[in-house]
Amino acid sequence: MAGSLAHSDRSAAVRRLLDTLAETLRAAAARDASDAAALEDFARRVQAIGTAAPATPAPPERLAVCRVWDDALRAAPGALAGPVAALGPWLSWTQNPNYRRRPPDPTFLDNYGYAVIAGPADGPPALVSAPDVALGVLLLGPGAYYPLHAHPAVEVYVTLTPDGEWWRGDGPWRREPPGAAIYHAPGVPHAMRAGSAPLLALYVWRGDLATYARITSPSSPTRRSSPGRAGARPGGRRARGTRGPAHRRGRRPGRP
Repeated sequence: MAGSLAHSDRSAAVRRLLDTLAETLRAAAARDASDAAALEDFARRVQAIGTAAPATPAPPERLAVCRVWDDALRAAPGALAGPVAALGPWLSWTQNPNYRRRPPDPTFLDNYGYAVIAGPADGPPALVSAPDVALGVLLLGPGAYYPLHAHPAVEVYVTLTPDGEWWRGDGPWRREPPGAAIYHAPGVPHAMRAGSAPLLALYVWRGDLATYARITSPSSPTRRSSPGRAGARPGGRRARGTRGPAHRRGRRPGRP
């Protein structure tokens, strides 16, 4: 009975997160005509994800960066913070194997991790199965820099914390408010950096889920610009349909 109740609670928590995220994406689409169609498509895909757990759920795993999980949630206002926090006890944290093999800097792996909420059965442990979408949460420690990277999947980030900065394409750095949707077409280099507080964001991938992201440049973008006003879109052109440097296909669905 206890196991049945726990499964029911987890399914309800996942459903709440999916519904809230879909609503947030639709609101973002209404504000941004240039990416409205892509964001609406992501909203539909998120809403359609079921809440059936894998046949053998993986036990939760933690990483060094999880030490700032509670701090990140305290720094995250808005409608998504509660649903994300409710999933915390079940999340299994992991890292991109490309970064584990060659960390971009000595402190990166202690300040970076992600957990999959929904994804393919042959990918990293997920709370629910979703064959055509990968959805999860990214966590960076205070001051962490996630270098320019790219992947062939189509991606959207939805920000939870207000202090981070985001770079896309040719830049510049932009600070986005909680609830902002940041769209990345295939192959477009992008980066993010946390401020004095942790950076917490949800991501959704579609398209090529099997290829992990790869670092395109370990150094910070050289173009200097002050962070944009809250709500401003990341600068630079969007290269729809372009591909970045060559990617090697991994054995399991890839992630940020």
